[in-house]
Amino acid sequence: DSRDGPPAAPFYGQSCCLIDDGERCARPAGHASFSKRIQKSISQKKLKLDIDKSVRHLYICDFHKNFIQSVRNKRKRKTSDDGGDSPEHETDVPEVDLFQLQVNTLRRYKRHYKLQTRPGLNKAQLAETVSRHFRNIPVNEKETLAYFIYMVKNNKSRLDQKSEGSKQLE
Repeated sequence: DSRDGPPAAPFYGQSCCLIDDGERCARPAGHASFSKRIQKSISQKKLKLDIDKSVRHLYICDFHKNFIQSVRNKRKRKTSDDGGDSPEHETDVPEVDLFQLQVNTLRRYKRHYKLQTRPGLNKAQLAETVSRHFRNIPVNEKETLAYFIYMVKNNKSRLDQKSEGSKQLE
């Protein structure tokens, strides 16, 4: 029965928590949360959006989520790939919306990477901390892509390696 699981968005008829140009948004709330990062983007771009302090949730509608993402500058990352050692060479880095993950998943990530946080963080604060850490993980893109392509071409996954190891023990 679908009533046994967590509610799907919009959450029991909740509407977007934003006030757009002085008027409360009536669109249904989605999975995206209003965060300090989004608030910073809004103030930097001088958008006429604000949070309605009378609501008890931080969920925004898909329209405002897409609108904010479209106005926000893409983050730039310095790279020395493509030959040049020039630190001015920059590439677009895609954003990963970790605010859509469940709180338990965010907690497991925090525990796995041993992130230090104060106790009692809400979902938005936890997602912000995890996002900050995730963005700063160094990745050797060439090695990762080569490994991915190898695994796809050989029709393997990391799970296959674990199951093969357990078969040898039998």
